[in-house]
Amino acid sequence: MHGESYGPAVSYVALYLTVSVLVIAAAALLLLPARVFSEGFCAAFYVSYAIFLATAAFFTGGVSSELFVLFFPLLFASALHGSWRMGLLSQGAALVSYALAVLPGVLEGVEGADGPGLIFFRLVAFVFTSVFALVVGGRVIAGGEEDYALDEDGSMLLERVSGEIEARRGAQVGAILVDPGRQVEDVDLLMERVRVRIGEPILLGEGAVFGLVLTGADERTVESAARRALVAASSLGAEEMRAGAAIYPRDARSPEDLLIAAGKALEAAFEIEGTGAIVLAGRDMPPGLESSFRAAR
Repeated sequence: MHGESYGPAVSYVALYLTVSVLVIAAAALLLLPARVFSEGFCAAFYVSYAIFLATAAFFTGGVSSELFVLFFPLLFASALHGSWRMGLLSQGAALVSYALAVLPGVLEGVEGADGPGLIFFRLVAFVFTSVFALVVGGRVIAGGEEDYALDEDGSMLLERVSGEIEARRGAQVGAILVDPGRQVEDVDLLMERVRVRIGEPILLGEGAVFGLVLTGADERTVESAARRALVAASSLGAEEMRAGAAIYPRDARSPEDLLIAAGKALEAAFEIEGTGAIVLAGRDMPPGLESSFRAAR
């Protein structure tokens, strides 16, 4: 880069500024909360990363730059997200940015770079890596595709609660109802993430509301599971998510009453200002809703 034969000419201030932006952005990402990483945010970061990396590659030799290897993380993004759309976007950003970074050197010629042959070799490597990433991402999507039956009347959730209580007499059973709001980008992907991270969800017939049943769960376990469900919803664009939960036999003596208690807790969560509220029946219930629940029983 400091040699006399280097071309294009180096603007060291611009090079160091570009590298500084990349380093600072990478460090800042580690400090951000998980709920920030929605699909739109990741897409904007990938495109920005490709642009700044292309600038850095241009200022370190263009065709002869060794920074081209840093484009490969973009090519693997599709496998990490399990999304064809994200994969094509990240790979397109990488290829277009790399082409812009080496184009001036190809047109003018770079001494000792063997431009066309080197570019062809790297493009072949990019293509094979892209195909591999898309195949892996496609398998993730195929593995995550599952038909979640709509529980229109709550009978499936009630049956699962009843089965858990009957199968494990004396053990605590937690019921969680989660309302991720109306901004979720992909309900099927949300169900898959909840299934992998927490347990088998049951999608109710009220928008994207779903229920979870946990066996042998104390108050801390139930609250942790509800919080993880809200984080999963937030990562897919949800903004007004709430969760309500109840525990058998502390909050109810029958499966029906357990779901009623969880439903009242979910209602109470919407009485709390701010997003991401979690209400546990018997602990966080406002006096009005708690008395109405007891009357219903």
